[in-house]
Amino acid sequence: MKLFKITILVIVLALLGSTFTVEAKKKRRTTTKKEKTIKNKKSSKSMETKVEKSALDMVEYQHQGMMMQPVAEVRLERKNGKVVLATRGTTTEEKEFVLDDGEQLLKEALAIIEEEKMLDYGVSYEPEIQPLDGYAWSFSARLSDGRSVSSRGHNAEPGGEGLSKISKLLFSRARKLLGWDD
Repeated sequence: MKLFKITILVIVLALLGSTFTVEAKKKRRTTTKKEKTIKNKKSSKSMETKVEKSALDMVEYQHQGMMMQPVAEVRLERKNGKVVLATRGTTTEEKEFVLDDGEQLLKEALAIIEEEKMLDYGVSYEPEIQPLDGYAWSFSARLSDGRSVSSRGHNAEPGGEGLSKISKLLFSRARKLLGWDD
């Protein structure tokens, strides 16, 4: 008889335990529309925050034509906790300058890159007819969130004003640092 009572008790406890488990699972799965809306708002805010926190770590632009150029390539990047502008000419060695206002210059470059959608540039731009002279360019950028672009071309370029704006921003600063003010 004792064995029978114990068996019944075990069965009842097992049934009660499984009932609680099923109810607990149901409670975990159900959320109200209000809770879902709040959760979605929180996740979209965190995504917005990630985009806002993204910063430009490096931007580089190079332009070569038929003439020798004192400044043909400019690279702006974070290096060892500082922002450095490196410049090189057609026949000159690379020179580096640590910028006091480097973060501001990186923000200006990032604004151009985003405004002109330069992260969407293709890998290469070439004209249908291959001329023997002309110009060549290359552009690359790397953001702190891992996005990057590397694009180049000769005698052809993507639409928009991105390349001319980046060129003007970087080359004017390089010429100023080299003592060749605009």
